[in-house]
Amino acid sequence: MASNDEHEPGKTPGDFDQGRRDLLKAAALGAALGASAGAGSARAYGIDGVQEGLNRTGRQRLPFRQGQRTWFSNIANWYEFPTTDPDVLEVWAYTDKLSYAPGDEVALHVNTTADAYNVEVFRDGGTLASVYRQEGIAGAYHDTPLEAYESGCNWPVSTSFKIPADWKSGGYVVVLTVERDGEKIEHEAFFILRSANPGRTAKILFLPAIPTWIAYNDWAGGCSYRLPPEAGGGGREARETSYAVHTSTHKPWPRGFIRFPNVGIDGFLQDKAAGTVPINWEVTYPEFDYVFANGYAMFSWMAGWGYFDRHFAIWAEQNGYEMDYASMHDVYDNPDLLEPYDLIVQVGHDEYHTFEYRQAVDAHLARGGKVMRTGGNLMWKVRWDEENKRQTYYKHALRKEDPMYEEGKRERLTVGWHHFESPTENPVTTWGVNGHKGVYANTGGVTPRGSGGFTVYRNKHWAFEGTDLYYGDILGRIVPVVGFEVDGVDYTFRHGLPYPTGEDDAPDTLEILALAPALAAEETDHGHSEGLHMWGSMWDDAREYTADLNIEPTQENLEKLVYGNCAVTYMRKGPGEVFAAGTCGWVHGLKGGDPFIERVTKNVMDRFTS
Repeated sequence: MASNDEHEPGKTPGDFDQGRRDLLKAAALGAALGASAGAGSARAYGIDGVQEGLNRTGRQRLPFRQGQRTWFSNIANWYEFPTTDPDVLEVWAYTDKLSYAPGDEVALHVNTTADAYNVEVFRDGGTLASVYRQEGIAGAYHDTPLEAYESGCNWPVSTSFKIPADWKSGGYVVVLTVERDGEKIEHEAFFILRSANPGRTAKILFLPAIPTWIAYNDWAGGCSYRLPPEAGGGGREARETSYAVHTSTHKPWPRGFIRFPNVGIDGFLQDKAAGTVPINWEVTYPEFDYVFANGYAMFSWMAGWGYFDRHFAIWAEQNGYEMDYASMHDVYDNPDLLEPYDLIVQVGHDEYHTFEYRQAVDAHLARGGKVMRTGGNLMWKVRWDEENKRQTYYKHALRKEDPMYEEGKRERLTVGWHHFESPTENPVTTWGVNGHKGVYANTGGVTPRGSGGFTVYRNKHWAFEGTDLYYGDILGRIVPVVGFEVDGVDYTFRHGLPYPTGEDDAPDTLEILALAPALAAEETDHGHSEGLHMWGSMWDDAREYTADLNIEPTQENLEKLVYGNCAVTYMRKGPGEVFAAGTCGWVHGLKGGDPFIERVTKNVMDRFTS
């Protein structure tokens, strides 16, 4: 067994949350957690003063400072990549596939400066179970191409193991450990194990938001949001062109994507619940402060198993729900993937989907299936390249470079679902909400004094049965659930109740149960430095949406797109049914034990599987 007792069987899932190295010494940790990131913060995680507390490897990994504390100058040139110094202890790994079935062989591609490494595999869910361990595997160092972010690392297989027939479907964390001269380094790989008998014992299929994880995986410096300096990135370049068009899955997950510390998540939620934002407050981003101060990847709080999806898995299994698991990419090998199930579930930051996956969801609804999506940011189409194991994104200004643009296959263009050149309907017709009617809430300069929850309007709906919620109550205030990116619908009020307008394709039968305010991006007119706004101006994003929709950027049109909402909705689609809570943060209400969020979730899952 691993020497670190937080990995021992029998520990609660909440203890399985520490990352790859203990970056901060005690004094530095205290300084980091106590440093002020802005007036009125209940807790702060600033990077100021942390450098001296880091060990050699940690100092190499921390984003450097360039004098003025502006976000992009701090972070733009930092990313995870293997060292070329054999004296620096490291280990990196990835699996050859995203998901497997019992009987399959899992191949681990490993790169390390150690002579040997250990592997331990855990099933991570309602209980944390160590299911496999191998020690003393010969290590080897391999060169890594600079373009690994898009073409893969091309490391050879170092070790493999066959999945036994009795392993249960779920999320599996592969922990690799190396030690030398008293230093210990860990790294995590991950895979989904599908059921050997789909739907035989489980009516529910849980599909973690892996396409979104891949899009945000900036290991080697490139992802759908950035490029490394070697490829022309690393500054304040325009997001319209400075990103990777392809991102490979044959590279490691960044630190924090698979294991993220509970202390970070709980701290963020406490800050947001505190509600102590004074007049003339300086905009803060405690999530970014924390990951920078503690050596986690920039996007680790925005995507991944560790911050979002695992908390639904833990809650659902501990509450007695039997679930099978699969990757959304599995529909390529099995278009009927969803057919054996009554209910499919999507949660967390669920931004990217393929055309083929949406087709599978629509077919599921047409068969009378049910969908529960408690996730946010329903925005982009992507393509999956099974042969090269990578996702493709021709977003923004690059869309006309997409081969599909000229091939007459525009339903597969990798633009937003709402884009005027995409012939597909807005996603509300499948998932009950739209991404472009959000987009941000409860983060930075967006609703900083908001309740963090939803205002309830249709409190007599069956989804709220047993909650004792009144009209106008706030759902999700105990543990703030609204944010950081959200989905909504275009609506109007009649006699105190919200109704869909239909201007965004929402059917008139869609019921809006609860709402929270959202914005296209940040309010940047409160006297702060431009460099402090991580998400940028709401007016700039609204102008981008007018271009996407091919409408004039008049003040009237901009205001239609600047002011959004986060919606809880219910709709029927033919014989199928959809419940949507359009926020990334719903899972944190489950993690934090909010009784209202838990009861609503149970109501939906019980009804949809009865």
